[in-house]
Amino acid sequence: MTIRARRWRLPLPRSMAGQTMLLLVVGLTLTHAVSMLFYSHDRDTLLAATGGREFAHRAAVVVEMIAAVPAAQRPQLVEAAKATDLDVSLSPQNPLVREHESDWRGAMIRQLLGEELGPELASRTTVQVFDPDPEGGFGLASLGPTAAANVRASIGLGDGSYISVTGALPVHGMRPSGGALASTLVMAGAVLALSLVAVRRMTGPLRRLALAAERLGRDVAAPPLDEGGPDEVRRAAIAFNGMQARLRRFVEDRTQMLAAISHDLRTPITLLRLRAELIEDEGERGKTLATLDEMEEMIRSTLAFARQDAEGEPMQRVDLGALIQSLCDDLAEVGRPVSCAEPPSLVLSCRPQALRRALGNLIENAARYGHRAEVAVEEHPGAVLIHVDDEGPGIPENRIDEVFRPFYRLEGSRARESGGVGLGLSIVASVAYAHGGDIALANRDGGGLRATLRLPR
Repeated sequence: MTIRARRWRLPLPRSMAGQTMLLLVVGLTLTHAVSMLFYSHDRDTLLAATGGREFAHRAAVVVEMIAAVPAAQRPQLVEAAKATDLDVSLSPQNPLVREHESDWRGAMIRQLLGEELGPELASRTTVQVFDPDPEGGFGLASLGPTAAANVRASIGLGDGSYISVTGALPVHGMRPSGGALASTLVMAGAVLALSLVAVRRMTGPLRRLALAAERLGRDVAAPPLDEGGPDEVRRAAIAFNGMQARLRRFVEDRTQMLAAISHDLRTPITLLRLRAELIEDEGERGKTLATLDEMEEMIRSTLAFARQDAEGEPMQRVDLGALIQSLCDDLAEVGRPVSCAEPPSLVLSCRPQALRRALGNLIENAARYGHRAEVAVEEHPGAVLIHVDDEGPGIPENRIDEVFRPFYRLEGSRARESGGVGLGLSIVASVAYAHGGDIALANRDGGGLRATLRLPR
């Protein structure tokens, strides 16, 4: 068996605002750090050039002064030339090895000494730069307040002796200083604060657009979206408002059309009912009246579904547990086989009449087609689940999603002869979506069907 190692990933913010702020802060901080490195390098170069020129001038003065006196007087002059930040010595041979003269600072100081001493002494000059020993070895790092390296020049005189001059070469080094760290932190904090304001200003319209899209699924007649913000977001808001207006007109046109059809059909149905009363055959008269009742029920259900009562009713704060218990009690009193576990007291913002109608459809379907309806309420932090269980034959798995389509009826126990026009579950789904929830059906393991209505809290 092959085991794949899981690659570790740095957790990143999921929101656009968080990712943008992270990108800005990290990118600008890294840019600032790189610029600080370049600045530190340039400062080191300037310090080395300034310190090297000063050292070369002082060393040249010492060498010219010592070279101008007889050899017997040179030791006394060497002792007199020593200072707290300059060490001078006289030796019969070159104490430095020219092959080790590889530091760019040494080459620069050697060139400066050549300019001060002339070509003859420059040809016998060796310069080496020694970085300070952290354990306290060779070095004169204490010769200056910013000294971090020591420079030693060995100049050959005409008699074969060498004058060695050792001094401090001021450098800053690449190590971050307190000021550099403080400036980086201040810069990162300023970028974070400014990016927070800028990103919130840019992503605010996007959040409003997302909320408006979610609200559109519940209420097509919701107020239009504010068309402010950047050009891209403003164009998206304008397109969204146009889409919402077209949907609103479509729903209104559909409702008006069905209302007109319903009104126009009621007049001939009423005339047919009056004529049916004149039929002498009692059996034929009963069948005709039953057909007319079925037509009126279809028209009434179709019109109620088209109007989508859940959208027209205002939201109210309602005790959901009391609403469910009252509905179950009313159905039980008229002889429906309905039982309800004592629901908890849950105050919820909803459209009570639309929700009562949807729950009534679920419970009546369970009682009519599933022999019995058992209602239970399950409370969660973000939602409330209302379960309606029955003891019927259930629904084939491949047809569960289809029963929510308008005018769709199952064969057998859910045929038209047993009642219904195929709009009950469509109305339940419409009410659930209007509340920001959903409806789901599932066959129970022990038999029967479970309908679950989820409502957000």
